Amino acid sequence: MKFVKHLVAAAALASAGSAMAATYEAGVLVSGSPQSLTYAVTGTGSFSDVINFDIAAASTGQVNAVTFTLFPFVQNPITGLTLSLYDGANLLTAVNGVYTLAAGTNYSFHVGGTTNFSGVYSVNYQLAAAPVPEPESIALTLAGLGVVGLVAARRRRV
Repeated sequence: MKFVKHLVAAAALASAGSAMAATYEAGVLVSGSPQSLTYAVTGTGSFSDVINFDIAAASTGQVNAVTFTLFPFVQNPITGLTLSLYDGANLLTAVNGVYTLAAGTNYSFHVGGTTNFSGVYSVNYQLAAAPVPEPESIALTLAGLGVVGLVAARRRRV
């Protein structure tokens, strides 16, 4: 009887699937045209992968849907798919779908979900150089602050 209980417990554990976790090093990501990072999920069950990376220069970035391809090429069999972007231990939030990223900072994508098949997933992203203000814009801003200061000083005298 004890053997049957152990056999049932082993079968339940085997059918429940297993949790998989992997950490990948993507290196330094460069800005430009849309890019993808592609990794494999082997086996079935839940997975939680971390993809560490840095960027070459201060950038704005957009990360869109993760695609998952199975062998033989069945699309999106992941349930509960999540994709998050972290700056160290801090979860980053996008403003209007855009993240602002600084060079020399350790970033990571956290990808997770549950699948019934082995397959390959891709994280699609695009980085663009962060906008740098033109000298004329800075000069105009400083001139405006100067005018506001003159008006305030004039009002004090009156």
